[in-house]
Amino acid sequence: MNPNKALWEKGDFTRIAETMRESGEELIAALGIGPGMEMLDLGCGDGTTALPAARAGANVLGIDIAANLVAAGNERAQAAGLANLRFEEGDASDLASLADARFDFVLTMFGAMFAPRPHDVAREMVRVTRPGGRIVMGNWIPGDPTLVAQILKISAAYTPPPPEASSAR
Repeated sequence: MNPNKALWEKGDFTRIAETMRESGEELIAALGIGPGMEMLDLGCGDGTTALPAARAGANVLGIDIAANLVAAGNERAQAAGLANLRFEEGDASDLASLADARFDFVLTMFGAMFAPRPHDVAREMVRVTRPGGRIVMGNWIPGDPTLVAQILKISAAYTPPPPEASSAR
């Protein structure tokens, strides 16, 4: 089990995510997400980028490790009447339930960067993206002064360190 699951299920991350809604909409518009695209939002939270992508016409699957955020995302999708969006609980490092080359676009905004096995996440993202598809990652950088980055810095003190890089992979 991913040790981060318990962390993300504590508290109400949805309140923090509310401060990022506008930037999620702007990002989806800038990426050119549109009708008929098959999109995976990995580490999706309650849908900050998944909802705008579905409103733009993409068929979106949001996957997050936290059951409470998956439930909140499904509630938001239902309230918005978005039949082309669903959220499922899952681990970014093991997407075995998803077919190879299924998605036109795989997006992770401040989600997959928390996975304890980053090489596994990268492998899975590439595997589920169709040839010619796109993968976009947003990650916080060291020294980022934003409020959310500072909150995450504090949270990091309570999560296990990432594994050592392996040359065998």
